[in-house]
Amino acid sequence: MDISPYAILGLMDNAPVADAQAAFDRISAALQLLADDDKNCSLAKKAIAKMADALSQIKDAGFHGAPISGGESARDSYYTHPRLGQICVASGLISMEQLSEAVEEQIASGIPLGEVLQDKQFLSPIQLEGLLLGQEMIDVPSQCTDPDGRRLIALDIVTEDMVLIAQMEQKSLNQPLVSLLERRGWVDERLTHALEMDRHN
Repeated sequence: MDISPYAILGLMDNAPVADAQAAFDRISAALQLLADDDKNCSLAKKAIAKMADALSQIKDAGFHGAPISGGESARDSYYTHPRLGQICVASGLISMEQLSEAVEEQIASGIPLGEVLQDKQFLSPIQLEGLLLGQEMIDVPSQCTDPDGRRLIALDIVTEDMVLIAQMEQKSLNQPLVSLLERRGWVDERLTHALEMDRHN
């Protein structure tokens, strides 16, 4: 997923270099305050490194702005059915950790994910059947359409699956995506606050 270096810094495209530098200085200073926080320390360091790369691109005289997503705007995203793993996590039947474990086994064995989830006793046959039926009735964006979600993915703070699951929840809960990610424990409020993300829009 391509994202503008300006967006990584939380800025509009083609903002002045001075604004980009100021945003980097301000946000990286806030992230540095999380250095003693075990949960957020490594994520904060990754985010600072990604923002430093973005600032470097902006300062590069040859940079004239990048498309938000491979030449296609987030609004042009098409809708699709959620993947089985996403709907399992969104429904609360399994955790992201259990999904990761099942996907690893699926890749190694070549067995369909549904069978792996049953073999590991993460799902019953009845639960799997219900999820597969429900899967066909749900339409979700095929990619992240939320600017904050795209930014968190680009900063390596959350995965695209996490954001897509939160987008599914947004349809019924009508809450900001960042709030939903925080509620699930996938991102800490101190981190999103340091990144200057508004959780109340």
